[in-house]
Amino acid sequence: MAIELSTEIAGVDLVPIREISRVTGVNTVTLRAWERRYGLLIPQRTSKGHRLYSRNDIQQVRDIQTWLGRGVAISKVKSLLAEKKADDFIGEIDSVWVSLSAEIHEHINVFHRSRLENSLADVFALYPVEMVADYLLVPLLGRLQGDVIGNVVKRAFFTNVLQEHLQAAIYRQRQAAQGERIILVSVPGNPVYSSNLEALLVNYSCLVHQYRAEYMGHLDLKVAQLCAEALQAKIIVLIGYGPLNTGELQLHLTSWQEKNVIPVVLAGDLALVYPVLGLDESEVMHPCTTMQQVHAAINQLVKE
Repeated sequence: MAIELSTEIAGVDLVPIREISRVTGVNTVTLRAWERRYGLLIPQRTSKGHRLYSRNDIQQVRDIQTWLGRGVAISKVKSLLAEKKADDFIGEIDSVWVSLSAEIHEHINVFHRSRLENSLADVFALYPVEMVADYLLVPLLGRLQGDVIGNVVKRAFFTNVLQEHLQAAIYRQRQAAQGERIILVSVPGNPVYSSNLEALLVNYSCLVHQYRAEYMGHLDLKVAQLCAEALQAKIIVLIGYGPLNTGELQLHLTSWQEKNVIPVVLAGDLALVYPVLGLDESEVMHPCTTMQQVHAAINQLVKE
């Protein structure tokens, strides 16, 4: 995988941790954990002890991300990095996401808050948030969906604990965000399929990439458009899960295309619905079914 550096640091030999975090989308907490706990990174240090990373370090982070995306546990990545290239490896891998899901599900089943909090803290510290969302949390939330009483209670418990964790993480991460402004809006739909948690995950991920992300909650699409314009957003992300009002979506998204003002990233089930709305192809709309796709689209749109 080729290294993609921003123009600001392409000609610089060494960069601080906030820059490698911005370029790769890996939280600074995670980068430090990879260094301290697993020896995956060995940054240089300034006279005051601040970490400095080279282009080789950035490529190393990319390679780590590739292995994690293939389901390798972070504890096993170092030996694989030394032995073989991820692109050339064809062997079977036991997915760490399966074991992590089983661990968290066990804590949910017995309503053990402290163990669930510890598992979530460990997962977010060791793995990129987009992977945590795509491979672990969104599937978990989906399995807890439905009207079965047991699932309703378990989902409510899990939702509360996860929301508290994300809100605290968002507050901490916001201090370093100085990039483009991005507005996130949940599309109104069936309240049983609330997309608040998914939106908080996208919000946190945007902040890790150092974008100035603002989650505005559930808004009518017409109001969302006015909100994005008033806040001078570079991009708006519309997030929808569960049954959606396709008629209303078609009406407002058509209006958005005609105005052609702010790029729109469609996330979640909203991205799956988009092809059946019968809208003309547009450079304004960017449907993304996973969070990794969402941030690839955002990063590309910011460059344009």
